[in-house]
Amino acid sequence: MARKRLVLKNTALFSDPANLSWERYVVMQARERERYLAERATIPDDALNYKTVSPRYLHQAVDQFANNYYSELSATHYVATAAANAPFDELKKSALFQLADEQRHLEMDREVFERAGIPERDWLAAWESPGTTCRFFRHLLELEDSIEILVKGNFVAEGAAGPGTFTVLADGAEARGDVLSAVNHRARIRDETRHISYGRALVKALIEDDPANLDTIQAWQDESLRLFAEVARGGERQAWWEGFLASYYKIAVPMGLRPTVF
Repeated sequence: MARKRLVLKNTALFSDPANLSWERYVVMQARERERYLAERATIPDDALNYKTVSPRYLHQAVDQFANNYYSELSATHYVATAAANAPFDELKKSALFQLADEQRHLEMDREVFERAGIPERDWLAAWESPGTTCRFFRHLLELEDSIEILVKGNFVAEGAAGPGTFTVLADGAEARGDVLSAVNHRARIRDETRHISYGRALVKALIEDDPANLDTIQAWQDESLRLFAEVARGGERQAWWEGFLASYYKIAVPMGLRPTVF
């Protein structure tokens, strides 16, 4: 059976909340990259090369490294699909800006794996193990419809993660001596906030355009969160999962969406 597709009939209802042009985007990201490189330059060589963390930390952190790296790798593909198939120019522009962001994040996360000395042959296996984001992101990679991709990827997944998640990850990594991961997590917060903002603007426009679209968005939310629930399998990340849901419902419930029943 064909998947349900939504069409934004009045495309004027959607606009990029960041109001970026290509010129503004290039200037902004040059400034962000300069800030990131300046912070990274303050990391001592031993810390940069993971000589100041415990072997136990590295063993336990591989799953987190994999979740970071493969979610960004996935995003470079599914956001590219969203941009290529975007039904109108304003949405295409936002997706293309995000694609550039995701590529930069991917390079940052690859450096973590490499400097930590984790063989590349072990990366994918870590992500495919139980309790990771693998099932959700592989679902996104199967989609072709731009609106479904961006609602699920930006509004649901990034909206649930939220800027606070990256702050928590940064603080936790720094407390264990993983300064590079901490700098990387903090560097992407502004980008992720923009991705959430335009995903939210897209959902708002779809509901204003046709209130009946809410039912399909609800189904997309439920499908996404049930796939994402894999990260809480076995209860090891239950507190994180509850915070993840709470963060998402703060933006979803005011839109008229109901909490997902698991």
